[in-house]
Amino acid sequence: FIIGRDMAGTKSTVTGDDFYGAYDAQDIGKKFSSELGMTVTHYENMVYVGPEDGYVEESIAKSQGKKAAKLSGTEFRRLLRAGEEIPEWFAFKSV
Repeated sequence: FIIGRDMAGTKSTVTGDDFYGAYDAQDIGKKFSSELGMTVTHYENMVYVGPEDGYVEESIAKSQGKKAAKLSGTEFRRLLRAGEEIPEWFAFKSV
């Protein structure tokens, strides 16, 4: 069973801070995997580091000192609503 990064992500309506950590959903899934009868697959956040290497795990990019291109879900939705260009590294043009 795959539980991605930030699957439990919700913002506090008062402060805007994350209520759960980015990997809390994975940790909870792993903790109860035998009770649920499933195996949880680790899935780290993937980041784009350029055309040569493409996407790599965030921890690898950090350890190699590579700068990751970032586009938040909020910014992506804003670009879509505004009809603005989506970076090709983030989504295929057909999307």
